[in-house]
Amino acid sequence: MAYSCYPIALTLEGKRCLLVGGGEIADGKLDALLLAGADIVVVSPEVRPRIAEFAAAGRITLHRREYRSSDLDGAFLVIAATDDRPLNAAIVTEARAARILANAVDDIPYCDFFAMAIVRRGELQLGISTNGRSPAFARWLRERFDAELPPEYGELLEVLGSVRDTIKAAGPIPLYPHWQAAITGDVFAALRNGDHDTARRAVHERVAAGIPARVPEEIAS
Repeated sequence: MAYSCYPIALTLEGKRCLLVGGGEIADGKLDALLLAGADIVVVSPEVRPRIAEFAAAGRITLHRREYRSSDLDGAFLVIAATDDRPLNAAIVTEARAARILANAVDDIPYCDFFAMAIVRRGELQLGISTNGRSPAFARWLRERFDAELPPEYGELLEVLGSVRDTIKAAGPIPLYPHWQAAITGDVFAALRNGDHDTARRAVHERVAAGIPARVPEEIAS
């Protein structure tokens, strides 16, 4: 069955995310959740060493026991990642009844969302999804893009965001064509040389050219 998904980026800062399972798959979910600032609770009788280390360091909460329905209390998101497929499905069913977003790893009918393979350059994130059809292909693409995507793209985002904040504080934001025209080879060259100030000035000058001239108040009146 084909699924048509609406891609979103969830804000998980400070929100409770329940992860049921302690094996390799569960371990693989932790880094992205931690990076998003989630309040992670792991429930599993046995866990991989890295999960135990995160718990010992206070980065996650770990309950070394079997899953209980009460574990859903206060959860914003649930990932069922045990090696027991019926258990994963049961967890998702209970989560859905409680109106909690849930995902049973590698079981599409029991997924309210699919995790994306992510390529990161600073705050820039490129998400790759196969709608759950082939996680291996998503990983293959991520590894390929990760090897080929220049680091300057993340630095360019920082520059563009800074310029946008400056312009937004003073008035309207120029339309896309002005931003498009500002992203040129000399900007990338400056970023490759570590010269962010030159890159920022070049972008600001070109984008600012698209700001409509303000009519003096005495003329407007």
